[in-house]
Amino acid sequence: MKFFWKIFFAFTALITLVFSVFGIWMITQTFRNSMEKEIEEGNRENRMFQLAFETNMNALSEHYRTERVVRDLAESVITNLDDQEYIYRLYRGARGLIYENSENRLEHQLMDELVENNCVYQVLEAGDRKFLIFVCRSVLSGKVYYLESAKDITALYEERDSFYDQYRVVMLALIGVSSVVIFVVTHLLTRSVVELSDTTRRFAEGDYEARADIYGEDEIGILARDFNLMADNLNQKIEELTDAARQQEDFTASFAHELKTPLTSIIGYADMLRTMEMTEEETVEASNYIYSQGKRLESLSFKLLELIVTKYQDYQFKPISATALLKEVEELTAKGLEKKNIVCQFQVEEGSIYGEKDLLISLFTNFIDNARKALPEGGSIWLYGQKRDAGYAVTVRDNGCGMPQEEIHKITEAFYMVDKSRSRREGGAGLGMTLCSRIIEVHGAKWSISSSEGEGTEIFVFFPGKETSGGA
Repeated sequence: MKFFWKIFFAFTALITLVFSVFGIWMITQTFRNSMEKEIEEGNRENRMFQLAFETNMNALSEHYRTERVVRDLAESVITNLDDQEYIYRLYRGARGLIYENSENRLEHQLMDELVENNCVYQVLEAGDRKFLIFVCRSVLSGKVYYLESAKDITALYEERDSFYDQYRVVMLALIGVSSVVIFVVTHLLTRSVVELSDTTRRFAEGDYEARADIYGEDEIGILARDFNLMADNLNQKIEELTDAARQQEDFTASFAHELKTPLTSIIGYADMLRTMEMTEEETVEASNYIYSQGKRLESLSFKLLELIVTKYQDYQFKPISATALLKEVEELTAKGLEKKNIVCQFQVEEGSIYGEKDLLISLFTNFIDNARKALPEGGSIWLYGQKRDAGYAVTVRDNGCGMPQEEIHKITEAFYMVDKSRSRREGGAGLGMTLCSRIIEVHGAKWSISSSEGEGTEIFVFFPGKETSGGA
């Protein structure tokens, strides 16, 4: 069978089946709901008949409960009910008819089903009519009475049959219209050769994500699948080449970015030695600082190379004092903050972070450096460290310019800068948060960023303990 006819017959059959099932269900449900309402109403009417009859009978003394009196009483009760739709009968015993308000006899066996003083009902067919019959049993002074009420519900069944007739007409019309629509749509869908040609053209023009739609196992479907396989393989090779070039570029830029902070410190202390009169103790301190930052720079170079080339493998993690770590961060960032009169408040609880020291120093100095760039003269930075049961949490908050909500998820992209002019003016390259994201991933940590324009930014990082850390 051709693909055209497969789609045509499949959709026609599906629409016919769905609408048929839905229509039958809808009509059946409507009929069932109407029947439940009739049963509820009929049961209520019969109970009212029973209650009124028993109340009046109990008001009579035993001496006056003759058949004539009981018949008159039943007639009075039924007259007071004033419901012309119902047929009422009163029996003494199973077959002793005392009173009826209609000559239309309905034969049934409901009385044999009654136990004690309960009620039963049945839908009874009499000729071309249908009746809903209720029978209740009452025992008064040792005598058994059966109270019967019946209602003609033929109209309910006729209404259901009318719905079925109308729905059959609607279904025929629907199938006719649907067949025409499906025929046109199927004809359009089978134009897959044209679509495949268009996809091939777009791929040749540089849209490497373009793929052909596969509609089946016919010749066109096989051709489309072969084209997609070829496109996937070619696209994979292009992505591999692009990734290799981007990784090398990211490495060069990231390495240069990370050199900035220690080099600034080294140049600053070297300039002090060169231009200022210093005591021997101050000279030794400055020299030691230059030496320690030079060693850190050497170590950091290898760490960054390992971070990008080996994808974070074989780091030697160990517990690090959070107080000592963040104190070193404070010292490293102090001079840059002093130039803008920025106050950095450290509130750090004693605890340990399981990780690699140089990477963690790079992480937190990047956070503070980014906060510095976002702050005006005289701004404030807060760094909090809190010991948790399962690890250690660090929060860095500033009251700077903040950023729009829609920009937050983009800041870890390489070279992305929310405010390019300000970032370039402050010496940024848009790689700091990319490196931070990778360092956090290496440590198996969780982090979140919240920011509001004009109010500032808060970065929260949670480092898990040694048992749950993602580090080696």
